[in-house]
Amino acid sequence: MTIKNIIYSAHQRLEQVANIPVKRSHIYELIAAAFGFNTYASLTSKAILIQHKGPNSAETANLALIQQRSQELGYGNIFTAEFLMIMSNQQIGTLIFADLIAQLSSGDYLVGGEWESNDSDQIASTDVLSALETSAKTGNPLAHYALALHHENNDESEAGNDYWYKQMQSGRALSGIEKDFALRYQRQFSSDNKYQYHLRESARLGCDLALLDLAEKFDDHTFFDGDHRNVDANPMRIAEIAGELGRFDEHRYWLTVAADAGNIEAMRELIESYEKEDLLRCWTWVYLSQMLGKDLTQDSYDAIHDDGSDYDDDFGGSLNVVGDDGLELPPLEVDQAHLAKTNAEILFNRMNLTK
Repeated sequence: MTIKNIIYSAHQRLEQVANIPVKRSHIYELIAAAFGFNTYASLTSKAILIQHKGPNSAETANLALIQQRSQELGYGNIFTAEFLMIMSNQQIGTLIFADLIAQLSSGDYLVGGEWESNDSDQIASTDVLSALETSAKTGNPLAHYALALHHENNDESEAGNDYWYKQMQSGRALSGIEKDFALRYQRQFSSDNKYQYHLRESARLGCDLALLDLAEKFDDHTFFDGDHRNVDANPMRIAEIAGELGRFDEHRYWLTVAADAGNIEAMRELIESYEKEDLLRCWTWVYLSQMLGKDLTQDSYDAIHDDGSDYDDDFGGSLNVVGDDGLELPPLEVDQAHLAKTNAEILFNRMNLTK
């Protein structure tokens, strides 16, 4: 059953138990309370309802909030026990947008997860996609973004060119491999269009992750024109995008964020590109890199195979050397060197506190 059908059935059952009229919208409010949300509107801003394979809903439900909400809606506790039984029997659960987006973004899908499709051509199940589409129609930016990621990841690496697709569009009857090529391209063309539509809608509605993707893939500067410094994204990635777009103030800012978080590559780039004249800052990064186990003043090289893996003598083959020369910096006066070390220790301690 779909969630809509489950709610319909639950509504009828609870009316029988209560022997009074029950608003169907109140069932949604009680489900929201079960998952710790004060209102159904707050639930739908952060999640969708699904049938899940996780823990028993009755065991994990927020009973106190259910009872409070039931009292507020005028039902007392006349059907709390029956409601919890329905939750458990129907396996009603939530899929948090943030969790789904994180999985779709990383490609590290939850094997056997409650949202995963059994269809190899689909990442998310039909019910989940339907719920996301419904949520997107209400203007939810996270639903749009999840749909964009779904269609982006629904890529067929062998979609090919559009020749056979155009032949099919012109009315030519195709069969066999030619028809397969045409249909494959058609699916990918449709998926690409849906990806761009949902990504741009999510960005228009204010999703900073969508704006960042637009900057990376479509050279759109909107992310950097606004205030999106609280975005939950890798600062080094943002720095690289800013650099590609020629946004050098933002490039330096996000390199600094990454360096403050312990990214040694960011420290090196700050020294080489922006702070070479500020020796106190340069040596602060050097001392911090040493505390993190890599000295930027020392040469660092690795032997690798053509595929980028570490070189193995037993395997043999061509050997490639990659790495960096150590940085050469003028020394600091004693008091300045002490200050740089102190600054590095402050950053190092702050880094450990935020872990």
